[in-house]
Amino acid sequence: MSPELRISIRSPVSEASLLAARYDHLKIVPECPPARYNGECHVNMIRKMQASFAWDWGLAVPSMGLWKPVRLEYYDSAKIRDITFALFDEETHWRVMVGVYLESGIAKKKLQGTLLFKILGVQIQNEIANVDENTDTTGELFVEHSLTVNKSAIELWWPNGYGRQKLYNLYVKWEDNVINSIKIHDRETMIDEKVIRVGFRNIKLSQERTSDGLMFYFIVNDVPMFMKGSNWIPSSVLPESSYDENYVKFLLYATRDANMNMLRVWGGGVYESDYFYQLADELGILIWHDMMFACSMYPADETFLNNVKVEVMQNIRRIQYHPCISIWATNNENEVALRQNWYGTHVNDEMYTKEYKKLYVEVVQPTIEKVDKWRTVLISSPSNGDQSIKEGNIAKNPQDPHYGDVHYYNYINNGWNPIIYRGGRFISEYGFQSFPALTSWPVRDLRNDELADLIEHRQHSPLGNEPILHMIEENLPLPNTDSTNYWRDIIYLSQISQAMIVKTETEVYRSKRIEYGTMGALYWQLNDVWIAPSWSSIEYGGKYKILQYWMKDVFAQNHVIAYINALKKLDLYVVRDTLGADETCSVEINVYQWNKFKKVDNFTFNSIKVPENTVIRIGSYDIYDHLHQKKLEPKNHLLLINLYRDGSKIADNFVLLDKIKNVAQMVAPTVRLTIASSNCNTVTNVVQVSLEVVISSPAVFLYMSLSPENSSLKQCQFSKNGFLQFTPIQTVYLKCVDIGCKSKIQSDDIDVLTVNELFPQHTSRSDNK
Repeated sequence: MSPELRISIRSPVSEASLLAARYDHLKIVPECPPARYNGECHVNMIRKMQASFAWDWGLAVPSMGLWKPVRLEYYDSAKIRDITFALFDEETHWRVMVGVYLESGIAKKKLQGTLLFKILGVQIQNEIANVDENTDTTGELFVEHSLTVNKSAIELWWPNGYGRQKLYNLYVKWEDNVINSIKIHDRETMIDEKVIRVGFRNIKLSQERTSDGLMFYFIVNDVPMFMKGSNWIPSSVLPESSYDENYVKFLLYATRDANMNMLRVWGGGVYESDYFYQLADELGILIWHDMMFACSMYPADETFLNNVKVEVMQNIRRIQYHPCISIWATNNENEVALRQNWYGTHVNDEMYTKEYKKLYVEVVQPTIEKVDKWRTVLISSPSNGDQSIKEGNIAKNPQDPHYGDVHYYNYINNGWNPIIYRGGRFISEYGFQSFPALTSWPVRDLRNDELADLIEHRQHSPLGNEPILHMIEENLPLPNTDSTNYWRDIIYLSQISQAMIVKTETEVYRSKRIEYGTMGALYWQLNDVWIAPSWSSIEYGGKYKILQYWMKDVFAQNHVIAYINALKKLDLYVVRDTLGADETCSVEINVYQWNKFKKVDNFTFNSIKVPENTVIRIGSYDIYDHLHQKKLEPKNHLLLINLYRDGSKIADNFVLLDKIKNVAQMVAPTVRLTIASSNCNTVTNVVQVSLEVVISSPAVFLYMSLSPENSSLKQCQFSKNGFLQFTPIQTVYLKCVDIGCKSKIQSDDIDVLTVNELFPQHTSRSDNK
């Protein structure tokens, strides 16, 4: 009888339910997601993408089947299965610890041979390791070998914005001496080879004590760095599609281009593809990496724990060597869920706490640390870092802003107001929802009520659409509910509101580096898995929301931050993330009326000395008193602020002096778009269009979108969008993927919206032809 490999595939929904019914240790909560999710139950009982049973931003698609390549391997000696890599700074040289996992498939087999190590293009010491040991009971042998590399021989790897991402090829070859001597299959030697790309950099999570808690920040190559970025969910709810290299590349390039230097791989998704980590290495995107446990309690019986141990071990071994990996966290929000009784665990707190520690403290954390001795492992996110450990791995308040990282959401107060945001050491989640663009919804020509039903159906947040609509009503003019364009306008306003809220919060956090020691801001979330209301800045399929456009400036290496504080004064900061000699800058504050191109007042702060990698607080300015003296009414004016270095503008920003809905002097501009040039590269299939945007009066949050007739164009982005235009003309660029270079973009293909025309006194639409 021939050998047979048989694979049985069972329904994940049925299997999860069956496991929950059989589990007699404890009720694993939550048993089902909130009803609003329209999801499936007991996802915490099985090791699948947790979000595939539905989430507050995603649909339920509990897939089944093989989704990665399957192959049968056979070999006479041993195969190099994984390589780990760790660096230790020895002042004049790097001590490189390379771990090699040799797999023979035979327990207690004697392996005799040599391992050869080379870093291509770099001279190293101690490049050969002799092996004469038995494999373990699983048929595996781990060999750890130390190499020495002179620092002068290599170039450092830097996060995005701080330097180049230099990578080196580490080559490892196994030669079997025994097989060589008996010449099996007429081969003179049995070898296996593996190459990985590594980067030379050191990274440390610093948690030194302060007068009121602990710091929490990353030091890379001896440089304390403010981490700017977002949270990554799977690029598709179907795991096989989440490995789509073209789409992953698009999203990671968007991350890099928005001046981010960190992404958090969230714990309810999947361990990402090798390509994801390789590209993050190349682009300088540091990865905060959760293990795949999120928003739930989990089983802690022997079968589950053994399965988890293998899962964690295999994935850490697979991706550990990448320089992009900065930190591990064993789970997402499970410490705070347990402590704050999210799922009713207080009825048996002792038992839930025991099983929590059994899973994360006794299994997940030591399994990570056994493979990777080089990086910090957090017990959860959010957590109080070292303080959580001190408090028995479950802190009294895992959201204490004086320690570790926090997740912060506020749907009650006005998110446009900077005074509502508290300080924190590191904010690893925060954000606000918006609706995807009108042209992104899968059904065309829907009436307002039909689109409202579809949006309502796909809104999975238990709070529904109310927070979005409330923030619009609080700050912006409302469209007429009887208008045929009601949902088009509400969608547009929702994206403005989301962008304003995340911009405001992020800029507060960047400025709080001084006051609170805040050193990280990772907003929730970068991407989406379907077209639905969510916190994302990039819609499913690749269309940028206004937020994604704005974050390029909000996270810029040089930035000027200004906002009205609790005392109604203007706080002013200059941010510089670059390295090098001190720079001298000036800040110009211009007062504009909402309806005029010409500024009505201005004042300048000169000779501001800005050292490398820091935030400078210029001070507080009584702007309302200044306007009063000038007889300028705040509600009819705004501030446009410019940062100059050596006479050149390097950053700009704006400050609202009142709610936009209160502006009394708003004029609806005539907007005219002209195609200045259009070129398509037939090799890359990328078309680039230069647009001249001509307006008759200032335009508030001018937003451009391609009409639905251009559906053949993919991944289109403007160079800027949703912007304030206070000059009569400016140039904007549009870039799209146009397979075959067949499309001819005309100005008529681009629709324009402005807030101006939504004021009650304006009923006509913009002329963008």
